[in-house]
Amino acid sequence: CRGCEKVSFRTNWISSEDEYPDDDGVHFVPYDHETLYPSRIAGAAPLADAYLLPPALNRIYEETHAALSANLPILAGIGIRAIVESLCTDRQARGPNLAVRIDALVTQGVMTTAGATILHSLRHMGNTAAHEVMPHKPEDLLTAMRVVEHALQGVYILPRHAERLPPAP
Repeated sequence: CRGCEKVSFRTNWISSEDEYPDDDGVHFVPYDHETLYPSRIAGAAPLADAYLLPPALNRIYEETHAALSANLPILAGIGIRAIVESLCTDRQARGPNLAVRIDALVTQGVMTTAGATILHSLRHMGNTAAHEVMPHKPEDLLTAMRVVEHALQGVYILPRHAERLPPAP
């Protein structure tokens, strides 16, 4: 791959029996079946210092990363949502559903309003994966994983590292 400099094997095939409608809705285009071994995501490094996460959160993070690496997009989408839910649970964000619990993170000062909006987007991705059994594109899942990793760094990892800094005068 000229992007990541990794060696991989690519298979690609099409079939006239497996088509989807074109943008105009009149013509049909064969679906392009491309598989990369290992998947591009397989080389994505896990979050550094993930051991600083609470144990339950670290476990779902590791399982979700493994699902991404194994090219299991439905499980990865569900896992990303589960990470968001675990974050809310650990921070004791209360509410009858995950949407309200994410908003409670803003009230607690754990998350900014913009950060909560992004978590809502991840929640929707997970809901689509779980309830509609719809896989997301690998690049979208990788982006979602990087976003959730950023949230985990801000909420858990950076504050733990900051404890070692000298106190402010």
